[in-house]
Amino acid sequence: MVVKVQLFAYLKEKLGDSVELDLPEPVSVGTLLAAFLERHPEFGPMAANLNVAVDLEYAGAEQQIRAGQEVAIFPPVSGGRNIP
Repeated sequence: MVVKVQLFAYLKEKLGDSVELDLPEPVSVGTLLAAFLERHPEFGPMAANLNVAVDLEYAGAEQQIRAGQEVAIFPPVSGGRNIP
């Protein structure tokens, strides 16, 4: 199954908006992330800090990915400001 993965922050800066991964089914988030890091080992040192979302919700390593679902990888989100 080919999974299109949207990228954000420094991942997007280095690789562009998205990457496609061709993975054997069934595909879990953990399998997808491992395949991404194998293809792009330069991000290995930050692997523990990467988040994955499936259909706009954070996803754990065991969650299964079905064809057509929206998948994204991004670093932790922080920042912003409080408005009184």
